[in-house]
Amino acid sequence: MARRQVSMNEIVEIVYQWHQGRSIQGIERSFGTDRKTIRKYVRLAQAAGICRDKPFPEEAELIGRMKAVGDGGTLRKPPRTPAREVILPHREWIEEKLQDPRITAKQVWRLLREEKGVQTAYCTVKRYLRAEFEFGVPPVTVRLEVEPGSQAQVDFGYVGKMVDPLTKKLRKTWVFLMSLSYSRHRFVRFVFRQDSPTWIDCHRRAFEYFGGVPASVVIDNLRSGVLKPDLYDPTVNRAYGELERHYGFVVDPTRLRTARHKGKVERSVPVVRQQLLAGRTFRDIDEANERALKWSKEEIGMDVHGTTQRRPWEVFLQEEAPTLRPLPPERFECPQWKECTVHPDHHIVFDRSYYSLPTRYIGRKVWARGDTRLVKIFLESELIKIHARAERPGTWRTDPTDYPPQKLAYLMAVPAYCRNQAAQVGPKTEALVKAVLSDHAMRNLRKAQAILRLADKYGSLAMEAAAERALFFGNFHYRSLKLILEKGWDLKIPVSSKPLPLSALGQRFLRSPEYFASKQEVIS
Repeated sequence: MARRQVSMNEIVEIVYQWHQGRSIQGIERSFGTDRKTIRKYVRLAQAAGICRDKPFPEEAELIGRMKAVGDGGTLRKPPRTPAREVILPHREWIEEKLQDPRITAKQVWRLLREEKGVQTAYCTVKRYLRAEFEFGVPPVTVRLEVEPGSQAQVDFGYVGKMVDPLTKKLRKTWVFLMSLSYSRHRFVRFVFRQDSPTWIDCHRRAFEYFGGVPASVVIDNLRSGVLKPDLYDPTVNRAYGELERHYGFVVDPTRLRTARHKGKVERSVPVVRQQLLAGRTFRDIDEANERALKWSKEEIGMDVHGTTQRRPWEVFLQEEAPTLRPLPPERFECPQWKECTVHPDHHIVFDRSYYSLPTRYIGRKVWARGDTRLVKIFLESELIKIHARAERPGTWRTDPTDYPPQKLAYLMAVPAYCRNQAAQVGPKTEALVKAVLSDHAMRNLRKAQAILRLADKYGSLAMEAAAERALFFGNFHYRSLKLILEKGWDLKIPVSSKPLPLSALGQRFLRSPEYFASKQEVIS
């Protein structure tokens, strides 16, 4: 029978359990490792200066000290044998081959035979690579158990399609999962979106479902939670950062593409598919969410967990719920954040409305934060302006003090440039642009610039005719001008200057054309 190799992770755990006071027999029951092997590594640890009355060293330090002692097992390089002597002259060649991320031990063995003529067994090459380069050594992992109330883990997972109760149509559906790491009690909610408001709303519902807040939340690197997936400098989404501070927990993003760092929740997504959704049909997403809450408490919450060997719902009630941090007195209101540019007309565009800023910020990038009442504007972290939130799209929130003096604003380079360019197109276009800018030069600056772009696209003659028609009807809407030019409509003003001859009887009942002439134009 081949001897079972003891991994470095097992060696560290064996020494750790011995350091914590467990007996050799107890360690044997946990690992299924022979007592002689356990005693060997314990003696090696003692020779490296590890004893029970001193603090347990860091894992890297422990491994280094035990390797320095170099007693047996995986901590000592295999002895030099005739087969290894054949491989040793090619060490540098092998090291170069190992730089290829696609290389395997089997491929190194093949290349040694093909290119170097080394005829040796594959297992010999594999042992050599493991000893000399630690190639193929299983990664060292440590299972972390946590205190009650100290951690929750969060994940999103796609689960198929469900009916939207508003539209009665099928939509792609994801499941949000928050699992408490100690009790394994979980909150499950199905959603149609993975955006920031949904992400935050699910957190808020989860905390209210648990009746408290864990000390930390381990999240995957979803853009709704983490903008920059960096282990040591995570840039937390601004709205999510406010949620974090409101509830008093700590966000702990996992490493990018490292699902094992939140393994207590990662397996929950397929469990939801298999145990909650498989074989069942729900009326709509609302019914599925109602069943999910019942399932979390009364069904899977009362099943004996495979790792803890306890019922999550009972453990939560008895041990974890009292340790959660209390909910704040006010519910969290999800804000909307957006990075905006301050345009030459002194305004930013936020949620399809316009908010003014002083002249000195023109051209700068700012952050706008909107809630139900206010829009706050920040330059980096400094609050520079507050406006009342617009009630409908297209609203202008303008503080007159943000502009320079009125005459100076009217003579600013950009409006003056627009008037000069319009004059070069023609007198009608010049009159139209002046009329547009006369109402509010800075507010209507973008419209004047758009009109000039139409002149560049369709030519001066067409623009002059369209401007004449717009001036006659008083219709200064950009979309009307654009539609007239796109369709190539008859640009002549349809007004007759000659009255029709009427009889005496007709004059009693009829009106001249001027009576029905309208000064308003309807563009469909």
